[in-house]
Amino acid sequence: MQGQKYGRDTEIVQHMRPEPMTAREEAAQAGIDDTEFEIFKHKMHMIALEGKETTMKLGASTAMRWGDVAFGIFTGQGDLSVCATGIYHHAVLGQIPIKYLIKHWVNEPSVGCKEGDSYFYNDPFYAGVHNADMGLSIPVFYKGTLLCFVGAAVHTGECGGSEPGGTVTAAKGKYDEGILIPPIKIGENYQLKEDLLNMLAAMNRDPRTMILDIKARLAAARIAERRILEVVEQNGVDFFLGGLRRILTQTGEAAKRKVASLNDGVYRQARFLDTLGEDNGLVKINLTVIKKGDKITLNLEGSSPMLMDRPANSFFQGILGLSMVYFCGWLFHDLPSNNGLLEAIDWVFPEGSIVNATGDVSTSIAPLVQVTFTHGMFQCGARMTYATHPSRAVASWFSGFSIPTFGGLNQYGEPVADITPEINATGCGGRYDMDGVDAAGAFFATMADCSDAEATESDRPFIYTFRNYFDNSYGHGKYRGGAGVGYGVAVHDTNFFMLGSHGGGAKFPTTQGLFGGYGLPALFVRRVQNSNYKELLSKSDRHLPARLTEVFTDQNPEKGDVWHQNISAVVKPAKDGDTFYAYAGGGAGFGDPLEREPESIIRDLRNGMVSAWAARNIYCIAFEALSLRLDKEATELRRKAVREERKRRGKKWADFNKEWEAKRPPSEILTYYGVYPDPGTKAHGTDAAPVAASA
Repeated sequence: MQGQKYGRDTEIVQHMRPEPMTAREEAAQAGIDDTEFEIFKHKMHMIALEGKETTMKLGASTAMRWGDVAFGIFTGQGDLSVCATGIYHHAVLGQIPIKYLIKHWVNEPSVGCKEGDSYFYNDPFYAGVHNADMGLSIPVFYKGTLLCFVGAAVHTGECGGSEPGGTVTAAKGKYDEGILIPPIKIGENYQLKEDLLNMLAAMNRDPRTMILDIKARLAAARIAERRILEVVEQNGVDFFLGGLRRILTQTGEAAKRKVASLNDGVYRQARFLDTLGEDNGLVKINLTVIKKGDKITLNLEGSSPMLMDRPANSFFQGILGLSMVYFCGWLFHDLPSNNGLLEAIDWVFPEGSIVNATGDVSTSIAPLVQVTFTHGMFQCGARMTYATHPSRAVASWFSGFSIPTFGGLNQYGEPVADITPEINATGCGGRYDMDGVDAAGAFFATMADCSDAEATESDRPFIYTFRNYFDNSYGHGKYRGGAGVGYGVAVHDTNFFMLGSHGGGAKFPTTQGLFGGYGLPALFVRRVQNSNYKELLSKSDRHLPARLTEVFTDQNPEKGDVWHQNISAVVKPAKDGDTFYAYAGGGAGFGDPLEREPESIIRDLRNGMVSAWAARNIYCIAFEALSLRLDKEATELRRKAVREERKRRGKKWADFNKEWEAKRPPSEILTYYGVYPDPGTKAHGTDAAPVAASA
């Protein structure tokens, strides 16, 4: 290499916002007719959408098949101009790998960039999240002129780490995580390099899925390339280059106008993560949102220090990526999803913190840190928008993960390693005028699907014992959160299989309610080893559970070695007949449950969407148990009594605060927290407070 400095490029990851407009792009603006531009913009979105759908149709991994896909069209400088996605964090992360290859490989004689090339990457330092998120991009040329790049970023569920399933719960450093590949050329002359594919296959527990996902990305990119060249033939090169730039420019300007329409203010939300990986521990993600004029500043000073030997760290760019889940899906929902939105956003990240990782620390479970931040973003965003845009002020969707991870041999003796798709069946939060949607999707991938059970079962060595709404999964409120999905799986026809789980919230709930609404209950996993489930199934035992609530009743006939464990769990052996039970969280509640219409609660009781206990003790309604007939008068009296009791228990702020500040969590869970209650991490250039683990 000529002057190449090996190691991570800390400068290129600072290029989150759009690059300066080139002279050619600027000159092209005068020749772009407004009507033709709108047609062009629509065509480009349709090209990207076709790329996304093609990727999903051809892929093999769980996430690719069911929509955890972002397909983008990037400028020649690497900025994401057009994106078809339901997984919004890639809307500002996809440009970093492309800007890297432009900086390092375009003019590097031993690599280069020419027509027919393709590039692969999964290093989370550039892709932003964790190394299970992998991307492929290609340059698009027209008569020797580099027009743009196109590519797809998708979660492939296995990356060769020390644990299967794409996340390494027990990682001590990045060298436990598996494949970590900065942008490399993986194909030339319209062909993938078989030697590199063979290398990647050898580094992966599920080589078939790995290679099929790579080829799916490339096939979709080639279709998009062909469509783009058709547009250029019709409109010309300058129109195309100027049009992509105008999309970015208009997006940035519109985002700043939207922000300017909000009231100025400061909004704070501290959030806490209760897992460090394989062990419990409390860490803090501290968010302050400052809205002033046409800018929103995200300040994360005061978050916990970086974890040197645990995987609960995130790069700063991953945090910014997850902020786009809120910005693209809620605040800027009517604007294109591209990195032009960052023209309206500033950020402050503390040095040496879990939200600004450096060095060789592990970021394998970075998604947990990132979604903890995102929940804070939703809470701040709801308060920020309620006065001017109340329809955008919603309680949070399930803001966590509850994902079984697995690896081993399937029922056909073939190697498999991945995750199950139920994270795409979580509930959305209650809204200011209605309940949340049941099993709406994933808050970070709102267009993704949880698959048909039969499709998942076709090449995975387990059958679903049931999969349906779980009535204890959501937050209660005037408008309740949407229910998540409860499910059970039974391993079959393999004794070479491992099951684990990725998530947080077993001790400290992940998702808080809004404006008096309730948060979610804690998450858990139930495992039964040496189960008699298959025997019971062969006899069609009518008492076998058909819902998650029935698993815990005395009528459940399943016997075996029962374990209830943390949702964040390292994989363990699972053999033929073993069962596994979990649920995808529901949405948070909006408003005081005592204000919920009693008739809505009765309807939920009839539909099995709320428990009788919650109806009586949280919503405080009176009804006849068998007929579910509502007693309106008794309900009004009961709610009045509860309100009076609330007043009786109330304290003056000074008294409450004095009592609260005297409280402290157990010291054993604060080892990695930093100084309690304020870890004291600061951004570069500010007065740094000491950062030390608590004794």
